[in-house]
Amino acid sequence: MFNVKKCVSGALLAVLLLSGCSEEEKLPSEILVSSVTEIEESAPFPAISCGVKLEKAVEKAVSLSPAATEIICEAGFRERLVGVSDYCDYPENLGLPKLGSTENPDLDAIIKLKPDAVFTLSLLSEREIYKLNQAGIKVLTPKTPCNLEEYAALFKEISAAFYGNEQTDSLKGGTKALDEGKRARARLESAAKDVKTESFVYVTEKLTLAGADTFESAVLSLTGENLCKSEGYVPANGEQPAYIIASNKLTYDELAADEAFSAMIYNGAKVVFVNSERFERPSARTGEIFAAFSE
Repeated sequence: MFNVKKCVSGALLAVLLLSGCSEEEKLPSEILVSSVTEIEESAPFPAISCGVKLEKAVEKAVSLSPAATEIICEAGFRERLVGVSDYCDYPENLGLPKLGSTENPDLDAIIKLKPDAVFTLSLLSEREIYKLNQAGIKVLTPKTPCNLEEYAALFKEISAAFYGNEQTDSLKGGTKALDEGKRARARLESAAKDVKTESFVYVTEKLTLAGADTFESAVLSLTGENLCKSEGYVPANGEQPAYIIASNKLTYDELAADEAFSAMIYNGAKVVFVNSERFERPSARTGEIFAAFSE
């Protein structure tokens, strides 16, 4: 982007006033200055994405994370994907080569595609990163979110690989990548606005509760208070919530057979099952969780 500033020389103005030179008279060459100067404020690249410096926009990308694949497509860069992981199944019908997973990536197949970058939410080994880097491929690993700020940052960091520092057209300024993050969070908050739980616990498929520092807690706390105040995932400990929100990989019978959860149900807790994959794959579809409350 360029900021055009009109430069008027004070010296030039003084000469005109004192000498009274006519239009036909030539001005001394030393005070002939351009009336317009173009100054480059900022270029889109080089830019930082996921802590990695990029000299240019990613034109060809490989995604080894289903969440990254969804976000790249949501941001409008689907056509830049040249390969995905074995687990990337959305959007449907991508029709791209399957390249293994973060646990077992097909490095030779990835290198043959000559992507600019590989996206993954799980760390590759040092050996794998080195081999890709030696082939001129950047490895971009955004942080898996644990709160709404990190959820927005996930969209921002991935988008920055394509937008760089490109500015928005908004009068408020900012970058397009930052806007992607803001929009993602706003969509999630909008999806939750009509859901009120007052208090809840979230039960994982392992029959543990999601603590206050988890992504599940951050998302569901848009509806009410998480009564599990611990960190990480812990056993139930006498909580009495208004809602038991549980992974859809569990059944009602499994909850009722557990002493802690049967006590919650006995005391009037409502049970709602949600698609836990939406937590495991943080993307725009995470907001679909709240639809379960109206079913």
